[in-house]
Amino acid sequence: MENNEIRVRYAPSPTGMLHVGGVRTALFNWLFARKNGGTFVLRIEDTDLARSTEASVDQLERSLRWIGLDWDEGPGIGGPHPPYRQTERFDLYREAAKKLLDSGAAYYDFATSEELAEMRERARAEKRQPIYTGGEYREMDPAEARKKIEAGEPYTVRFKTPREGQTVVEDMIRGPVTFENSNLEDFVLMKSTDTPTYNFAAAVDDAEMRISHVIRGDDHLSNTPRQILILEALGNTLPGFAHVPMVLGPDKKKLSKRHGSAHVEEFAAQGYLPDALFNYLALLGAGYAADEEIFSRDELAERFRVDRVSGNPAVFDENKLRSINAVYIRRMSPSDLADMATPMLVESGAATQEELEADRPRLENIMDLLKERIALTTDIPDAVGYFYGGTLDYDEAEFEKQFGKDFVRENFPELAERLKALPEWTEESIEEAVRGLAAEKEKGARHLIHPLRFATTGRTVSAGLFETMLLLGRERSLARIEDAAQKMQRLSVG
Repeated sequence: MENNEIRVRYAPSPTGMLHVGGVRTALFNWLFARKNGGTFVLRIEDTDLARSTEASVDQLERSLRWIGLDWDEGPGIGGPHPPYRQTERFDLYREAAKKLLDSGAAYYDFATSEELAEMRERARAEKRQPIYTGGEYREMDPAEARKKIEAGEPYTVRFKTPREGQTVVEDMIRGPVTFENSNLEDFVLMKSTDTPTYNFAAAVDDAEMRISHVIRGDDHLSNTPRQILILEALGNTLPGFAHVPMVLGPDKKKLSKRHGSAHVEEFAAQGYLPDALFNYLALLGAGYAADEEIFSRDELAERFRVDRVSGNPAVFDENKLRSINAVYIRRMSPSDLADMATPMLVESGAATQEELEADRPRLENIMDLLKERIALTTDIPDAVGYFYGGTLDYDEAEFEKQFGKDFVRENFPELAERLKALPEWTEESIEEAVRGLAAEKEKGARHLIHPLRFATTGRTVSAGLFETMLLLGRERSLARIEDAAQKMQRLSVG
């Protein structure tokens, strides 16, 4: 590689949602560029006009921006740059095709679809690979070819693949991979529609964009010898190649919706933070130190080595991602957590915007208390909602379990009175009232704590009860305790 400037590209086809395996490949390119002070280019390979959609382009850009993969270059000036699009570069491919035709590295092929089908059928009957080698058209006189074109005969432009020798892919992950040229057919460069094939457009773009390293999924490995032959025929220096193994589900099959999430926007919708998904995907098969899991983006870039990427498929572990996400939530400031929680609580109906804004410090304290218990942002409405509103709808079976015991029926009303009489509503005073009554009755405090927790929160598990009741506030806590006491009395009468 003579070019010392590091330039990499992520070049997806906009034919569907951005898959998590695709964004990991983009991420590896981004890390490689950032580590080496290089340029990260986004190129949309949309020459498949039948399958490419604007919705996919929008989703792709949206997903990359959400996870924080900013690209450095695009057509035009100013920013943020739009990505390059191959449909805007057809003149470049036609010019490159003409250069290959003029040099004799490519030829006009006039084989009809019927002729090609017959060739394939004959090869199968003779138990040969159906490799097309051009037949009479490969060495046709250029003047004769021009006559056919002028007569309106449809044609493609094919590469004149060497029939002998080998093409070697020097792969930075798996080492040299050798392809026998005799197993490569004379592949199409320009279709009969005068549009480029994937391999041709990709090779021409990589050369024109001065791409120094091609880091992509290993499903493209079989395309690489063709692109090498094109680049060499055009007189271009070859980039370095690294083919990243795919991402599998826990069952070692291709990651898909049956494993849960498979697309980037699904992870966002399910409550994952972009930094957490970025962190996890960067670690996935990349050969970082096994004793560490949480890194900043700068740290990930500094430590990234493409030659350390595993040659084996990576197994996606959503439980590991969830645990990393929980760490990122715990590390958020109370203010940032409150900002994130506010629209969720409003949307869920737990509280109004005005209520949350009027008592912002309380929300920040609530989020600081509960952040250790939240693994996904989508947990927030359920985890936080009971701090707002009035009385609760108790699960009847659990209520009977909590308040059906003789000790609770006999002493909960007195506990309610002692809490109501507290001169100050503090953690210490609440705890002293609960533990004091239990001690007087020669019972463990848990006999009162459990029903009190259920009465005030509607759940059997919560953060520290006394801190929770402080943040619930005196009025709301006492109203719920009174409501539970009345329900208990009706239960006793019944």
